[in-house]
Amino acid sequence: MTVEHNSEVRQEVKHHMGRRCFNWDYSSRCIYMITIVLADRSRPVLGQLVGEGEEWRVEPSEIGLIVEQCWREIPQQWPGVEIIESQLMPDHFHGIIFVKEQQKKKFGNIVGSFKSKSSSRSSALAHVSGLWAPRYVDLILFRKGQLEKMMAYIRNNPRRLGIKRANPTLFQVARNLEVDFAACGGTQIIAKGHFAAIGNHFLLDRPEICQIQCSRSFFAYKRKRLQGGWRICRDTNGKPIVEKATPEFEEKAAAALRAAAQGAVLLSPCISHGEREIARRAFEAGHRVITLQNKGFSPLYKPGGKLFETCAAGNLLMLAPISWPYVPGEKAMTREQAQVLNRIAQLIADDGAVEIDYKGVVLSGIDEAVAQAVSGKDFASYGEAQNG
Repeated sequence: MTVEHNSEVRQEVKHHMGRRCFNWDYSSRCIYMITIVLADRSRPVLGQLVGEGEEWRVEPSEIGLIVEQCWREIPQQWPGVEIIESQLMPDHFHGIIFVKEQQKKKFGNIVGSFKSKSSSRSSALAHVSGLWAPRYVDLILFRKGQLEKMMAYIRNNPRRLGIKRANPTLFQVARNLEVDFAACGGTQIIAKGHFAAIGNHFLLDRPEICQIQCSRSFFAYKRKRLQGGWRICRDTNGKPIVEKATPEFEEKAAAALRAAAQGAVLLSPCISHGEREIARRAFEAGHRVITLQNKGFSPLYKPGGKLFETCAAGNLLMLAPISWPYVPGEKAMTREQAQVLNRIAQLIADDGAVEIDYKGVVLSGIDEAVAQAVSGKDFASYGEAQNG
């Protein structure tokens, strides 16, 4: 099924459990994926995760069985609504619903009635007045191939949770990871950096760390302009569509992957499209990668897609300067932040660092901004005051 829509509809999205799509008619014909969580996630009363290795499943509790039964009953109460898929988890629930016919009430009423019914039926067993947290998250199907991804995502949830529990240190957000900076020329005014981190911390101890740096003129993904900014175009498999890849880029990418194949850890600030593409190719090849982010991580953050598999294999470390807090949604990269991340990459990589032209900004000014970003102080733009 495909849905005709205005591209502007998809932009205004709130990233929390009350997230809704701006200007979308929630009574219209469409496929939705929902996620609802328990009011008290410290009591995973819906079921128990069982299995090992790559094989994991959730064994429903009595309450979980009630929830699944209430989910199956939705079409009886709401004609024109079809259940496609569901996945019960110990402390939350995923479901995919096809609203086949225009409804008199909004989609939120369907979800609300399911939550109310399952909460009421399980109240005696749960020993709480309300089973579910307020609100929920929905994802609307907009493009070809998205349904298959929705279904694969929720079916894979038990496996992902099992792998996380088997490798807890790899998926635990570290709030203050201390990193030694190597001396790599210039004016270094701080010997250590503090970061929010997730992944394999021991990648920092590898003897060879190679910094990835790629000019925007060498490589670019195809983009389209939407309300609120530009968005990278992707094919039906979700892979970014390449618009430009020069011989210089392919040479850089090949050299980086050769180094990674020989045991080096690649370090990418993931600023330019080329830097992201080299990191993506390294992920696909099973190489070790450290990435830098321009914001921190939410308490329950977990990498998605290929990043999850890379993290589970111990091949990923994600770092964010401690003074740059987590914010929901995409965060635009400023010029000052890009310079700070490039400089941090140089300081961590040491002999594997690359030379960077900071376009007239003196290195001491950038180092001062790095010190603010990684020492817990507020990050301040240094702009014109630091220009040489």
